[in-house]
Amino acid sequence: MRRLIVSIAVLGLFVSACSDASLDDPTTTSTTPGIFASAYLQPLASCDALLDYYIENSIDLVGPWGLPGYYWGGPMPFMRAMEEGAVTVAAADSAGSGSPQYTGTNVQVAGVDEADLVKTDGRRIFTIVDGVFRIAIVGPGTVEMAGSLKHDWYPTSMLLHGDKILLLGQNWGQVGLADSRVAGGDIAPWGGSPTVRIVEVDVTEPGSPKVLRTLDLDGSLIGARMVDGVARIAITSDPVGFAWATPEGSGIRAERVATEKNRQIILASTLDNWLPYFVLTDNVNKRETEGRLLDCASVMAPREFSGFTTLSLLSFDIDAGLSEWSDSGVVATASKMYATSDHTYLATEPWQDWSNMSENELKDSARRHKSKIHLFDTSSFQSRYVASGEVTGFLLNQFAMDEYLGVLRVASTTSPEGWWAGEGSESLVTTFGIRGDSLTELGRVDGLGKGERIFSVRFMGPVGYVVTFRQVDPLYVIDLRNPERPEVTGELKILGYSAYLHPVGEGKLLGLGQDADDQGRTKGTQLSLFDVSDPANPTRIDQITMDGGWSQAEGDHHAFTFADGLILAPYERWEWIGETGKDSFDTGVIAARVEGSTLRLDKVLRPVLDGPVTGNEWDTIQPWMHVPMRTIVIDGDIYTVTNGGISVHDGDTLDRLTYERF
Repeated sequence: MRRLIVSIAVLGLFVSACSDASLDDPTTTSTTPGIFASAYLQPLASCDALLDYYIENSIDLVGPWGLPGYYWGGPMPFMRAMEEGAVTVAAADSAGSGSPQYTGTNVQVAGVDEADLVKTDGRRIFTIVDGVFRIAIVGPGTVEMAGSLKHDWYPTSMLLHGDKILLLGQNWGQVGLADSRVAGGDIAPWGGSPTVRIVEVDVTEPGSPKVLRTLDLDGSLIGARMVDGVARIAITSDPVGFAWATPEGSGIRAERVATEKNRQIILASTLDNWLPYFVLTDNVNKRETEGRLLDCASVMAPREFSGFTTLSLLSFDIDAGLSEWSDSGVVATASKMYATSDHTYLATEPWQDWSNMSENELKDSARRHKSKIHLFDTSSFQSRYVASGEVTGFLLNQFAMDEYLGVLRVASTTSPEGWWAGEGSESLVTTFGIRGDSLTELGRVDGLGKGERIFSVRFMGPVGYVVTFRQVDPLYVIDLRNPERPEVTGELKILGYSAYLHPVGEGKLLGLGQDADDQGRTKGTQLSLFDVSDPANPTRIDQITMDGGWSQAEGDHHAFTFADGLILAPYERWEWIGETGKDSFDTGVIAARVEGSTLRLDKVLRPVLDGPVTGNEWDTIQPWMHVPMRTIVIDGDIYTVTNGGISVHDGDTLDRLTYERF
């Protein structure tokens, strides 16, 4: 069935390629893209042509230790991010009488669900903690554990649709089949390569969830989205099964001999060494199938070589299950995923052999770095490649991309996340329109935060907000009403930075991050309320600081909840108390409210006790076992999932009602 779907889709793309897909209006999305004339990607005529592409681009790069960056059976890229909300928090359809009112996963785009470690339908809470999947039943002020699934792998996120759950996570060489495919006939001397596991679970009976199907794939998970029950899952897969020759002894001759042996290994390779493999275990029909994940006809290759990694975008109808899927592929390394209800954008990194560069060469290469962005039409089950473009610099996360009225806006910085930022580093916002099969730059504004890098981005309609940081936090307001002439209209410099930005009402923006001194040293959790009603004069009108604290929501927007003016964000703080010889540890959920132009800290909702844990309580309570991870509001009550259980607080009094341990 999967191959039939792909074949029909490819035929449709061939027909559409015969039409004129160029657009005069850059703000209009093409529905009939000219796929065979892309400036960045090209289809290959056959499986043999695809294999030739891999071999021809690798034969001159292979050395005495194998392919650059793949010496030990896996890549060593310069930077590979893990992915990995929006105007609203995704909420339930509560049109029916008696339906629970609840918040869902904090997402970037309303209506586009994102995989996360906690999901709810208002009656059940589904959690993944320490790799264990659990189901809890909720009632007014109560929570009760039901069924669970323990695994021999480590699921890290899930999607929920009706009574179906898709569990997703990384595995490491557990399947075995893919790891034995070695060019030249030998077995790789190291352990397995990374694999993605997707498990379809029936949760109709909360007390006894049932595994229906398991799909194992070569690769690493980039991101997952769901619209109307159709899941889009992006993975990147490295070459597998190469048992590289290594120099036998030292010296030039030994290296030359090893290099020649590795060239022969490349020449003897098959597509099974380059394209990802799958194994589907179907418990419903009691059968197992396996094969190559991507059809050759669905794989596009960049005209400019971008490495040996293959990006796969898979589509699953959750109602139908994992037995059928459609696929699209690109020979490139994906790092970021952004999706609307109709489009999916995947940012990929150009290939570089970073391993032999000096520090100055690394900095120079980073300043010249360009990220590629590929657009797929995902308005139907079969994803269709539409267009590609490139932007100067690195993208921070999924919020660095945003589509508005057919225009893509991208925020980037010339220094990568987690690395240096100094002389020559700057940030920019670039706008793109779709012209045929090209994402064409319309305009840009650059020179933002010179000597700094981006810490957070939020696009809201025709306005963009960018926070850069090194010692102080400039909040830039960018007018994007004219995509060809974006401009900075306002700038606010304050100490500290916002790592996450969230709209909290008309003309109001909340920043969650860290307070800092004038040297850039962080001091603790900070909530900042900004008045952005005047684009030329953004101001911070109130703030809350928690000395020495840190919030998981600074790095993961799924940990943040905003509902009816109530801000909920996890919080933790360690402190060494010398007199007692014991640490002091405080953890809970910051509960604050936006009331007009003020921020009011109501309480820290703690799952255990009512304050920091010290002294004799340290060993008995073990507070580090009860750190909040996600918070959900159901019918006015506040449910907090920790790594040790689920607590319930009264939404009015904020008193703790119960704490059910796992």
